[in-house]
Amino acid sequence: MIMDPAKPDLAKLNAIERMAVRYLRRRNALKEPRVHRWPREELRTIRWLEISAVILAAVSGIASGALIGGLEIWLNFTITDTDESWIRWIEYWAIFLAISVLVSGVEIVFLYWVVLWRVARITSIAGLRLSEHEVEQVIAIGLSRSALDLPDPREPIYGIDPFQRVPRWRLWAYALMYRLKIGATSFIVRVMLRRVLARAAVRALIPLVAIVVYAVWNAIIIGWIMRGSRVRAAGPVAIEELAESVRSKLAGLDEHTRRLMVEAVAEVIIRSENDHPNFVLLLGRLFQEFEIERGSLTVDWTAHRHGLAQLKPAEQDLLLLLLNTTVMLDGRPRRKQKRFLEEVHTACGRRFEPDELDENFAEFFQGQGLGELRGR
Repeated sequence: MIMDPAKPDLAKLNAIERMAVRYLRRRNALKEPRVHRWPREELRTIRWLEISAVILAAVSGIASGALIGGLEIWLNFTITDTDESWIRWIEYWAIFLAISVLVSGVEIVFLYWVVLWRVARITSIAGLRLSEHEVEQVIAIGLSRSALDLPDPREPIYGIDPFQRVPRWRLWAYALMYRLKIGATSFIVRVMLRRVLARAAVRALIPLVAIVVYAVWNAIIIGWIMRGSRVRAAGPVAIEELAESVRSKLAGLDEHTRRLMVEAVAEVIIRSENDHPNFVLLLGRLFQEFEIERGSLTVDWTAHRHGLAQLKPAEQDLLLLLLNTTVMLDGRPRRKQKRFLEEVHTACGRRFEPDELDENFAEFFQGQGLGELRGR
């Protein structure tokens, strides 16, 4: 039985995720969805929401850095970790780590609030309703994970496994790097920085340097999170426009051609090595528009690629529109995806232009849906 990812079970989420989803829904409070391209005024507001999040993150880094730095200065006057007494050494580090963890915990809660409030505001501006309705639940959960900087679940999407060609050791490496990144946002990086600078004989400068490092690190992480959230908020706009284009060109497409196109989209998703929620929305919509049973794909591009040469020019146009849109939806086109696009363009007698793909993504990222692609 193929699991339907468009019906996620909220009960399976952890307590923090459930709280985040409920908060987003409460702050969003749209009664009816009104997905649309973002006009200039709305885009300006979204940009300011992102910039203000980064500023607040930097300020919180300065505040936490000052508190921890002040703590360290106080401890250096009262206790020293270089004291020959191991009891004093334990006392020093017990106090330092305990208060560092407390400050970091408060800082993380504050940053969660900063991001969640702004993500909820962005969804309202973008016209995204976050109800318990199937598709809207996918959007709500996807945005909550992005705001909390949590990875998406590594599960097949309608029988398509984006990680089926990824070696297990790489999956373990991804998980390890993610956990290290999360740890680095807490007191661990602070302790490491302190020890490195101490060995460099610049101990007196540690608190000052640490404040700058905390502020910059927070700004980078929150900027990264806000970018990912914007990609997820912009996804439904592009998917809606793509569905309209597909619907207008369905006449004359036989079942073989329709299936070929969705198989090509599946190949792009597999090459992304990412189970982005925008892919869930896209596939659910394509199965509906093309009237293909969910989970019925063979997911074997080698068995379908020969059909590209038989497509008519209008069918090739639609296929390339589908593939270009899919590549943009997770916000980070991979080299494997670009190679696939180049292969398909060549098979269709077309020339692949990476610069055009970058321009199309820029329009997508600005909430302009398919942008110029829609008119082609």
